[in-house]
Amino acid sequence: MNQNMKIIRETQTLLPREALKVADRLRKLREASSQSLSADSQVLREKNLLPDTNSTAVDALDQTVLRLDCSQPARVTARAVLAAEFSAVRKGIVLASNESQPLIERLAGVHRSRRGLKRLQALRDLLQPGFPQGRILARAGIRRAKASLAETRQRDALASLLEELCALRGQPLTTAADGATHVTHLAPSSKCIEEALESIAIVQRSMRLYSGSPLDWYEVTAQFSKTWQNARGLAHRAWLGLGEKELHETRKKFQRLADQMAALGGCIGRKEYSARNRLRSAAENLGRARDLALLADKIEGTTAEGRALAKRALALRAKAIRSARKQSRCALTATAAEMLQMMNQRIKQS
Repeated sequence: MNQNMKIIRETQTLLPREALKVADRLRKLREASSQSLSADSQVLREKNLLPDTNSTAVDALDQTVLRLDCSQPARVTARAVLAAEFSAVRKGIVLASNESQPLIERLAGVHRSRRGLKRLQALRDLLQPGFPQGRILARAGIRRAKASLAETRQRDALASLLEELCALRGQPLTTAADGATHVTHLAPSSKCIEEALESIAIVQRSMRLYSGSPLDWYEVTAQFSKTWQNARGLAHRAWLGLGEKELHETRKKFQRLADQMAALGGCIGRKEYSARNRLRSAAENLGRARDLALLADKIEGTTAEGRALAKRALALRAKAIRSARKQSRCALTATAAEMLQMMNQRIKQS
């Protein structure tokens, strides 16, 4: 029996408080897959090129991500950041493909890979003036790589939510499993791994910054201001009546802006970086809301216990959406023009 299934079996017989501890243990095991920082990390952090790992607002999965250094030419620092990101994505995929690893470690590799792919999407938007011929192919390649790992990620997320809901209600997993055949943890197939690696190779070639690439910092900040303006418009619109598709697109815009802000950490101040943390939380809440809606749809109408869980899931979904709306509006108070002016001033001073 693998480690993941052992933990799931345990939750079926535990009391609510004990089951919550087991679910927490499951989450911690997933998070434990983040790599330790290299010996050069402290030097990089002092130059503001690595996030401060003492900050409670920093995502553990971002700890090994280099920031763009605005004291260097844009093309030079962008090359280093892209190389680090592609390396991180590949390491995650290799971990996911390692059949000798426990399932929970392989799923952590999938999660790390998909997070890295989302950061690459953000960098593609920021740095696209440097590879105008390859930007469309890069976008298609990233989407294909994400899609190859999407089913594994979704099943893992829904299974974790189901475990959480059952634990909160003091309800055995077996009572909700009848109509939730696809709500189980599942390792990626070898075909999915192969497709992901092939797509990553295409993306890396498409995003290559050559010596003559016409990329400067003002082009980068101009791209960022467009992302900010789009996300700000979404945050301050009316949210009442938005469907799942609109909320999903909103989440992606928030996530992309948060990732761009993380990459540009050396070009923004602490105040703006705290806005990034709120935006990241808003995106996470919208992602949770989507997963809760999908889970409710799968288990609703199966059994009385399943219907009760679905009702609870929809209540939590509504709460997550309210939190996301509040967080995004607090984060995106400045206009795109104000952000652009601030960043350009910092670049001049560096």
